[in-house]
Amino acid sequence: MSQKDDNNKISASYWEQEFISQDNAQLVTPNVRYRCPKCESLLVHKEGKNGLFWGCESYPSCDYTANDEAGKPVRAKRFLCPACQSPLRRKTFKDNVFWGCSDYPECKVTVEDDHGVPSSTKKYPCRECGHYLVRKKSKNGYFWGCIEYPKCTHTLNDDKGLPVLRRKR
Repeated sequence: MSQKDDNNKISASYWEQEFISQDNAQLVTPNVRYRCPKCESLLVHKEGKNGLFWGCESYPSCDYTANDEAGKPVRAKRFLCPACQSPLRRKTFKDNVFWGCSDYPECKVTVEDDHGVPSSTKKYPCRECGHYLVRKKSKNGYFWGCIEYPKCTHTLNDDKGLPVLRRKR
């Protein structure tokens, strides 16, 4: 190696050290850009009434949104109605939080909320129609009702999260 190459190495290292030792020097990570999976436009970090989220810059022609998790866009997990396979929506009525079918009023299925996700309770068959029972909450407490309500109005009482089975006569 020639002496000129050695001088370049020393001077490059010297400049790096001098830059880092400056008070106002800032080393930042480069911006990462995320693309919309629907239209290939860029996703933009936005703030809404429920906090930070990611939205397509082509809004309103593209309505794609994603949740913000640690500064990255993450699509919210979708939960489907056990009766008709339409998406479930998280609902709040007074102090009761539950999941209801997005196809309401055609499908009246409701599912109990379990820390922000629909509860995945064991399926108990309905003895009246053959579908199954889901745990529901009313003003008088919890009960188990048929998923085919209002066609089938079969209900059972609740005992610590389990249906109290009645004996067949």
